Amino acid sequence: GVTSEGVNVFLEVALKSVGIDPRKQPFTVKITGGPDGDVAGNMIRILNRDYGKNARIVAIADGSGVGEDPDGLDHTELLRLFTEALPIAAFNPKMLGTHGTVVPVDAPGGVMLRNTLHNRVKADAFVPGGGRPATINEGNWRDYLTKDGKPSAPIIVEGANLFLTPEARRELFKAGCLIFKDSSANKCGVICSSYEIGASMLLDEQSFMAIKDQFVEEVLEKLRALARSEAELLMAEGRRHPHTPLTELSTELS
Repeated sequence: GVTSEGVNVFLEVALKSVGIDPRKQPFTVKITGGPDGDVAGNMIRILNRDYGKNARIVAIADGSGVGEDPDGLDHTELLRLFTEALPIAAFNPKMLGTHGTVVPVDAPGGVMLRNTLHNRVKADAFVPGGGRPATINEGNWRDYLTKDGKPSAPIIVEGANLFLTPEARRELFKAGCLIFKDSSANKCGVICSSYEIGASMLLDEQSFMAIKDQFVEEVLEKLRALARSEAELLMAEGRRHPHTPLTELSTELS
């Protein structure tokens, strides 16, 4: 879950920038990737851990289908799917709310609903945690907007690599979308690898296992701190350069 730990920090910073404190106020989020995916599944776990019922996961899409509920999909059931490495189509219908639905891809309209979920569903934030590269591109970015020209989710935190093309990021920025680029938002996985390599060079297995629990917790704390430092710096630079997309500032910062 190390990648998702960083993505979650960027999400929290983004939400606070638009006036939502996720630890005190409810918010809605849509996710691609599914509860059995590494980034999306751990994102579900971390959202529940850090924000509880404030995190209303209103839509999830993966290879198996879609799950949607404007009041938020049941956390207990989502965590069961995550723990058992099951896709969203395995969501127990008995755990759905009054307005909730689960549609597998082999049901009528299932493929269309799955492929358009990231555009159709309105939310405070969108976390691409899986999906094909260039899903949102220069030819279809307008589909992400509502009829009044506003982003269906005004915050995008890129957990998956390359879900948006550079052209799509620029156009959605013009439409009022705050986007944290993949190379910033999901880099904690790469940073963690460096700590793992460092540990393997300094310690034999027995020595490492003796301190593993403490080592892991300290690395997680470090990852969250590094993510917060970069997210807050990008927001500060965004305020200084309001006409430059955060995604471009992210590239310059890297």
